[in-house]
Amino acid sequence: MTGHGDYPSREFGRRKEPHRVIIARGDNVRSFTISPWLAGVGTVCGLALALGYVGATAYLVLRDDIIQASAERQAEMQLSYEDRISSLRSRIDQLTSRRVLEKRSIDEQIEEVVARQRDLDQRQADVARLIARAARTGIRVATASPLPPAKPEIDAPQLAMDTSASDAPPAIGGTPEPIEISPVLSLRGTKSDYGPAAAAAAAQAAGHPARPLRDLGEDSASADATPARATAPTDQRTDLLEDMNATLARMDDETTMALDVIAVTAERDAKTITTAADTLGLKLAGTARGGLGGPFVPLGDVGFDKRLDRASSALERLETVKTAARGIPLAAPLSGAATSSGFGPRLDPFLGRMAMHTGLDFRGATGTTIKAPAPGKVVFAGRNGGYGKSVEIEHPSGVTTRFAHMSRVSVTKGETVDLGETIGYVGSTGRSTGPHLHYEVRINDRPMDPMPFIKAGRKLSPLLRN
Repeated sequence: MTGHGDYPSREFGRRKEPHRVIIARGDNVRSFTISPWLAGVGTVCGLALALGYVGATAYLVLRDDIIQASAERQAEMQLSYEDRISSLRSRIDQLTSRRVLEKRSIDEQIEEVVARQRDLDQRQADVARLIARAARTGIRVATASPLPPAKPEIDAPQLAMDTSASDAPPAIGGTPEPIEISPVLSLRGTKSDYGPAAAAAAAQAAGHPARPLRDLGEDSASADATPARATAPTDQRTDLLEDMNATLARMDDETTMALDVIAVTAERDAKTITTAADTLGLKLAGTARGGLGGPFVPLGDVGFDKRLDRASSALERLETVKTAARGIPLAAPLSGAATSSGFGPRLDPFLGRMAMHTGLDFRGATGTTIKAPAPGKVVFAGRNGGYGKSVEIEHPSGVTTRFAHMSRVSVTKGETVDLGETIGYVGSTGRSTGPHLHYEVRINDRPMDPMPFIKAGRKLSPLLRN
């Protein structure tokens, strides 16, 4: 138990003394009392300042790296943008250059089409003249037309013996000549009445009519106008150029085909005519050819000029051959008349013994018109022994024809006659058993069988018509 006067009062437990800060400087001593709350606040503030200092120091240390990385990123982005812009500018330049080149290319193509059309116009003019010339020769050009079927063989019933028209025996006559043994002669009454030469003539002189063809000028209107520089877009101009080129190519192909058709047809027709003439033992003027030969060289691309020259040469040769062939007596002097006696050995109607019949006897009533089988000059007109009233014509081919037993002669010596012109009329003058025409064909005054000439004329008449 304690007293209240001498000792201070105490609470239960130990009492805490406040913190004191004592500052002594020489004889001066100062002391400060620090409460716990103030000490806590001071501590917290000190820690905050320390943390702020440490954070600021770290920021300053790392700040340069961050700024440098950001600058590098900005630089990379700028370079990327600059590269993209440069690429776009280059693309724009390319497109602009291509546009200019395309425009220039289209202009150049238009110029080429114009020049090509001018050349094609000249070609068309050359081909048109050649087609007109071919038409005058009897060749019609139509590359798009199908080939005609083979021409049927011409029957010649009038060449056979016809006894149904009259009960009277057929009239015959003529001057007999000695029989000469010749391979071209054979006895009548068989299929070889006219001998091997006649059969060869009929087989080799076959010709076909020229093809009827359409004019090539039908398509020329599609490219007649010169193509102008279009103001349409490039795609449309390109399509237009393609169409023009296709049209010009088709016209060029048809022009080339026309020349080939003309050349091939003219060469074929000329060969047909010359073959027939060769079979008859005649050489046509302008058909002589020299020796041929040389190494084989494959045919390359043949240009337009060569095709034009070939077609022109073929037409010229065909015209020459036709002119010469028209001088051969290929027509029958009596159209549609039957024969009463053929060429070759026969029983003489007056003497009753074998004799040589030097021509053909055509049945005909008195006064039937006799026509010239080819153009020529009359070298005899009048009476000639057993021939009676007769006419003899010399033709340009060198062949001579003789017509006998006429009732009347309508031409005079020295007169020029044309094909189909009337030279006289059927009769029974001279050595004759009745009205008929005795017809002879002679080469160098040697009698030839007229039948191969007539057969060849039937085959060649479509070719010689124009």
